Amino acid sequence: MASFVSSSRLFPLLQSSQWAVLRTWAEPVKGFKTAKPSSFAASNITFHRSAHQMPRVLITGGTDGIGREAALKLAADQHEITISGRDPNKAKDVIEQCQKKFNNTPRFLQADLSLENEVIKFANQVAEDKYDICILNAGVMNPKPGRTSEDREATMMTNLISSYMIAHKILDSRKDDKQPLHFVFSTSILVKFHNATPLGLRFFNPQKVSDWQKSLVPSDVSGAGKYAISKIGLATLSSTISLANLPNVTATSVHPGTVYTNIMSNLPARQQFYIKLARPFTTSLSDAGANLVRAAKNPLPAGMFYQANKATKLPEFVYAESSIAAFEEVFDQFKIRD
Repeated sequence: MASFVSSSRLFPLLQSSQWAVLRTWAEPVKGFKTAKPSSFAASNITFHRSAHQMPRVLITGGTDGIGREAALKLAADQHEITISGRDPNKAKDVIEQCQKKFNNTPRFLQADLSLENEVIKFANQVAEDKYDICILNAGVMNPKPGRTSEDREATMMTNLISSYMIAHKILDSRKDDKQPLHFVFSTSILVKFHNATPLGLRFFNPQKVSDWQKSLVPSDVSGAGKYAISKIGLATLSSTISLANLPNVTATSVHPGTVYTNIMSNLPARQQFYIKLARPFTTSLSDAGANLVRAAKNPLPAGMFYQANKATKLPEFVYAESSIAAFEEVFDQFKIRD
């Protein structure tokens, strides 16, 4: 198993032109390094861009829902943006909106991230493009059918495995370790409450290799349980990157808010009815997009994530050494190897 954990921390400033970096050091434990800092050293890092140029941003799932809103907000700030999605018509609408309102033309890469072959092609392409910020936001809920044409578990492949493959390919292809690189993973409030009762860990225990393995077994139905596990996995993936000994690399997970989006269209009619009734009390798409952008511009240290617009602690089980070890043992197989 390839260990992917250490103790580096990076805390950027709100402005994108320069990031202040804090590095923490800790003693290794069983091949991993602890998350508790013992000392700090600060230094300043500048993006390798011209003075007028904003950081380059990749947004998967950027043609619809929360990803679309984030793309519009980043376009308004004149970031150079690449969006991905399956539907070129939705991409055309986003691009036209950005051109009309902000005189900014995002790039579009069409990709179905439920298919491993397309993920590999996409990951190889974006790894060469040297993005400063990678918002890995693509996701599905209760997809039909529950297994892909490649016989993968559809939710796990789209939401988690594809993000793992893309992130690791970008990291493995990285040549300039002085250039800041920040990942954002769109997770869920389910992560916060998963272990609130014994039932949560009985349903799925991220510290068990066998539970991760079982979650990847495809079936005809890919329901709410798989969605919850995929979001736990994204928070764990974010934690592994945050804790890795990789210079100038950060990762933050964010629950953008409880929002009704098109990915809920496959939910049973009764569930959709109740969700729509609750819409006055949920987060607006615009606010959720802003929350995603906040996570992109303001990374958090390991063990933290954004719950809507507030920084809060992740449950310990997400970034525990045993959870990360189990996660890496199972998901290492998905790394794209040349």
